[in-house]
Amino acid sequence: MSRDSIESGLELRVTNILQEIGIPANLRGYYYIREAIIVAAGNINVISHITKSLYPAVAQKCGTTPSRVERAMRHAIDAAWSRGMSESINTVFGCTVNVNGGKPTNSEFIALIADRLRLEKTARQDNES
Repeated sequence: MSRDSIESGLELRVTNILQEIGIPANLRGYYYIREAIIVAAGNINVISHITKSLYPAVAQKCGTTPSRVERAMRHAIDAAWSRGMSESINTVFGCTVNVNGGKPTNSEFIALIADRLRLEKTARQDNES
C-alpha cells in the first residue's frame, strides 16, 4: 500500500470521526483539528508540546497563526459539545469524557482521537500478520 493511500485513508477516518461527533465542517477549526489529529497520529509526542510544535505546524500548513489555530479548534469543540450529540461522543470517546460535564481541552480531544486511530492501526496490522 502506498504512503498516499495510507494518508488518504487516515484523512478519511479522521473526517468520519469528526462528522460523527458533530463538529461543523463549515468552521475553520474543523480543518485545523483534522490536520492536528493526522500529525498527532503519526507522532503522538507532539501532544506534549501542543503550543510549541503542533499549533505552529498546523498554522504554517494552513497559512495562519498558532493563536488562531488554537482559538478556532476550541470554538469547533465547543460547537460539537453544544450540539448535544452525546451518543456519538460516547461512541468515539467512551468513558474518557463526560458529555454532561466539561468538554475536553484541545490537546485532550486531539490526543484521544489520535490514540484511537493508532490503536486501530496496530490492531489491523496484528490481524494481517
